[in-house]
Amino acid sequence: MAKKSSKKKARKVERKPGLKKGPYIKVVPPGPKAKAALERKNKFVTTGMSTKLPTNLLKGEGPYLYDTDGNIFIDFSAGIGVHNFGHRPPSVVKALKKQADKLWHICYMISLYDPYTDLAEAMWEISPKKQLTRSIFLNSGSEANENALKIARAYTKKPWIASFKTSFHGRTILDISLTAKEKPYRDGFGPLLPNVLHLDYAYCYRCHLGMEYPSCNLACVDKIKETFESPQYNGQICALFAEPVQGEGGFMVPPPGYFQKLYKICKDNGIVFIDDEVQAGMDRTGKIWAIEHWDTVPDILVSGKAIAAGMPLAGVTGREEIMSSPYPGQLGGTYGGNPLACAAALECIKLAKKNLPKVKDVEKVLKKRLNDWKQEFEVVGDVRGLGAMYAFELVKDKSSKEPNPDLASRIQKYCFEHGLFILTAGTVNQVIRFLPPVTTPIPVLEKGLDIVEAALREVSK
Repeated sequence: MAKKSSKKKARKVERKPGLKKGPYIKVVPPGPKAKAALERKNKFVTTGMSTKLPTNLLKGEGPYLYDTDGNIFIDFSAGIGVHNFGHRPPSVVKALKKQADKLWHICYMISLYDPYTDLAEAMWEISPKKQLTRSIFLNSGSEANENALKIARAYTKKPWIASFKTSFHGRTILDISLTAKEKPYRDGFGPLLPNVLHLDYAYCYRCHLGMEYPSCNLACVDKIKETFESPQYNGQICALFAEPVQGEGGFMVPPPGYFQKLYKICKDNGIVFIDDEVQAGMDRTGKIWAIEHWDTVPDILVSGKAIAAGMPLAGVTGREEIMSSPYPGQLGGTYGGNPLACAAALECIKLAKKNLPKVKDVEKVLKKRLNDWKQEFEVVGDVRGLGAMYAFELVKDKSSKEPNPDLASRIQKYCFEHGLFILTAGTVNQVIRFLPPVTTPIPVLEKGLDIVEAALREVSK
């Protein structure tokens, strides 16, 4: 009888081809499949839910998006600042699968589970100077801002709330009360909340005082102090909501010293300083939290978006004496901080620590390219940003500074049709904003910027 060979047969490994890289436009969007999807959307989805870039996405990976018509896009929107570490980071996918095999939902108000408690501890560890010790987790930035106000009200018992005219804090009735932008956010939804004070932000390109930094000596903050200490508001303001870098408002970055001075005014007047980091947090600006650029520790920090890589999660993290003001049972929510979202967030915190150095490389490229355009194009009025959160403001011409939202819309359309997702922002949507994943390879970043530059040349003819 013949002996069997001791040699094992080599196993045939079937290698799947990797996803193609973009940009690649097979058919100018919207293609036929996207048009069919848009018809269904118009039939079954409320008209209040608009879609800015009309295609139908199938998959996202890293810095790329793939639609059902075979097009591949570079993504400079990151789902409005959600995918700071790219679409479907492998380690987050792995963490989600692992948690999905254990526990999906029970509600932390019913029973404890480790992912929630672990995340609360992790948020303390990455909070500014490790001074914010308590957290609660919710489903969205809007809901988190609602809870931040509830906590501040429980702590101060004061009636008034302050925010900035060019701010955005969400779409609930409270949140649209905080923003002063009428369309599309407030229009038709009144009456809104009373006792909301809208302040002028540090919009240095269009200074409301007609001054320039640094000779202004932060006069805009002095004006806020005067308002807070005026007879109408003195001792009546519960909290100030502030974005360290304004998102929907147009990526305004306050000058050095701004938040240090503003926080002191809040502290001196017993006002809870609420730092809305929903869009600017988690490495986006080159720090884990944008407020750290001003060496300031807020009383309450609101997180969201990139905290869980697209899983529905937001957080309110604050000083112990403030966060302990509501009594047991006053805060909560059925889905807030569900195990899957918390597992994703814990992995995102690891990614934030790991990828923070990469933001400087992205910033270097963005800063140079955008400032080159400012020098070359008469329609580029201002360039501003931090880290991987950069923007340029479009104007009719540099001397008049008249906003040019039509040009911004045309640039966005050109980019979309040539394989790039970008978003607009600003008081009248005159700003082109860049929110690429901080992990975007530099060659891919340059490709995307080449498309924007081509758009500028095309629309400037």
